[in-house]
Amino acid sequence: MIGVNRTMKAIVRDEYGPPETLRLEEVDRPVPADDQVLVRVRGTSLNTADLDYLKGYPKVVRLMSGLGKPRDRLLGLDVAGTIESIGDDVSEFSSGDRVWGDLSAHRYGAFAEYVVAPARVFSPIPAGLDFERAAAMPHSAVLALQGLLGKGPVRAGEKVLIVGAGGCVGPFAVQIARNFGAEVTAVDHTGKVDMLRSIGADHVIDYTLEDVVRNGETYDLILDIAARRSFLAYRRSLAPNGRYVQIAHSLTGFFAALVLGGLVSMMGSKRLGIFMWRPSRREDLEFLGRLVLDGKLEPLIDRRYPLAEVPEALSYQAGGRAQGKVVITV
Repeated sequence: MIGVNRTMKAIVRDEYGPPETLRLEEVDRPVPADDQVLVRVRGTSLNTADLDYLKGYPKVVRLMSGLGKPRDRLLGLDVAGTIESIGDDVSEFSSGDRVWGDLSAHRYGAFAEYVVAPARVFSPIPAGLDFERAAAMPHSAVLALQGLLGKGPVRAGEKVLIVGAGGCVGPFAVQIARNFGAEVTAVDHTGKVDMLRSIGADHVIDYTLEDVVRNGETYDLILDIAARRSFLAYRRSLAPNGRYVQIAHSLTGFFAALVLGGLVSMMGSKRLGIFMWRPSRREDLEFLGRLVLDGKLEPLIDRRYPLAEVPEALSYQAGGRAQGKVVITV
């Protein structure tokens, strides 16, 4: 009798550090608990959060992920794949269903042939949406959508400024804001301005040539994905009743935007701060999937790598050269 293979290939690490510390290894295949599903990964993609988790940055997160070395050896957030098996308490999915989701709150692990997580993390992939495009979206596209709506709806005719528009999240934000009928200004460096024009930005600012907070323009909404300067610097660029939303990359920036932004908002008509991010919301993925199938949103895929080349892919991502998403095919 031929035995069933209970192992899988996965990218693993034993320490915090650069992508070179990663390796492809044969590990035990996870088994779903009662409320979980086992998903065969068909595609995943890279995010800034993957690099932070790899390095254990900011260091305060090591209180949860492991002080001296990481408790979890696996990495990877975005998942698009098919359900291999289900736990006893799972009724909404069956083996073979195509699903996608974001593992941010569930110990990562997408850089592997299989991943296990609670069924609630996953949503059905809309018919007609391929695994590659689905893999590019659960983390970055949801961040873009929720960030744009973090301080209220985007209305047709509003002027929206997207700072750091050329990375993982920005191209989604540009296209989604345009779909809402906004006039979009995208900000990034010289190497990305042509790409930003190609995906529909009405105006593009090269920050190496122009300081957006000193050009005299004002905006109804500023989505700050780059978060490289104090949020207070953007107050002058907000129109009356305008709103500023930051996707914070550090605890300092997070608490400054949360606390000081709240205080500043209380003293005037401009609203500044962060938003309450909720990963893997089914209604968000359904909305984004419809946009793609209707031809109103296209995941911008810069490069594709096989699973074994995740370290090379992360090194490319870390260099800031990627225009859009880097996808891993499994």
